[in-house]
Amino acid sequence: MSKFFSIGEKLPKRTVLYIEILGIFFFLAVWYVITMPIEKISIDFVSSAPAGTDYQWTGPDKFSENFPGDNTILDAKPGVYKFTATDSLGCSISDSLTVPLKLTENLSEEFSNLCGETNFNLIVEIKSIKNGFIGRETIPPPSEVFKSFKDLHFKDFVVRETLFSLKLNVLGYVEAIVLSFLLGFLIALVPFFRALLSRWVNAVRFIPLTAVTGLFIAWFGIASNMKIQFLAFGILVYLLPVVVQRIDDVLKIHLQTAFTMGASKWQMIKTIYFPSVASKIIDDIRVLTAISWTYIIIAEMMNQTGGIGALIYLSGKLGRLDKVFALLIIIVLIGIIQDRLFAWLDKKLFKYKYEGQVEK
Repeated sequence: MSKFFSIGEKLPKRTVLYIEILGIFFFLAVWYVITMPIEKISIDFVSSAPAGTDYQWTGPDKFSENFPGDNTILDAKPGVYKFTATDSLGCSISDSLTVPLKLTENLSEEFSNLCGETNFNLIVEIKSIKNGFIGRETIPPPSEVFKSFKDLHFKDFVVRETLFSLKLNVLGYVEAIVLSFLLGFLIALVPFFRALLSRWVNAVRFIPLTAVTGLFIAWFGIASNMKIQFLAFGILVYLLPVVVQRIDDVLKIHLQTAFTMGASKWQMIKTIYFPSVASKIIDDIRVLTAISWTYIIIAEMMNQTGGIGALIYLSGKLGRLDKVFALLIIIVLIGIIQDRLFAWLDKKLFKYKYEGQVEK
């Protein structure tokens, strides 16, 4: 057991896979338990008797309660309930009703009687309330979330909208990666541009991107091009400083060796700087491109004409939390696939990084 919690050691891949699968089942079990429907029976009674009429109820498990006017008995137990209604003049009527052991549908019963000048008319409804430890209006149960995929597919065309968002994301972070490399190499290798732009690049990271959405609408309109530019900018402000740092981290011994062998500046960029930076920056891209899924919601909320972000916004606005959770699951699955794709590309393009590693 100590092996599972030892610091600094790595578990075999197969063991990690088993733990991950166990974690998924554990998460689903907890989700089900906290949203599991718990049936509670309530007795609602509404009376036309004059104000000031009191209702004395007795029932199973020594239940005894005095209610002024219309009220509700929550968590009523099955059995016979007796009530006595007494008006302000002391005139009263008594009767009883039975709460069944299993309530298959709402029951309604009316009690009417005349006592003196008071007409007692009492309408009683027995109904079932199903809810979990956490209300469905907060977290929908797994069953509702998985059922909502049908509506998302046939009514909301989620496949089409997801592909639309994927296209925006891919175009956005491809543009951001290209610009980051071009500007990063200029800033890192040309002293004039480093002096001119490096402080500005670091300062731009502190701009809250949600605050500049109005600027992007003014510059690019509200069509898809604006969303792509917004996503590209959101990634660029984080990726560009990383590219500059990766260039600064290139080992001097490699540069000195290339210089000794008579390599030109262009050859040093092509054979030393670019391969070194690219092999390291792909790990940073794996992390930073996930930011685009954060900003896609903001971008697609602006005109709500398509995309998974617009679906999330509209579903939340209509109170369909089951659809919101289902769409979030789709985004998480896409993110996992995207991450594994980058890991596969890393191993294919930069095989030397993994030479000598032993698979467990």
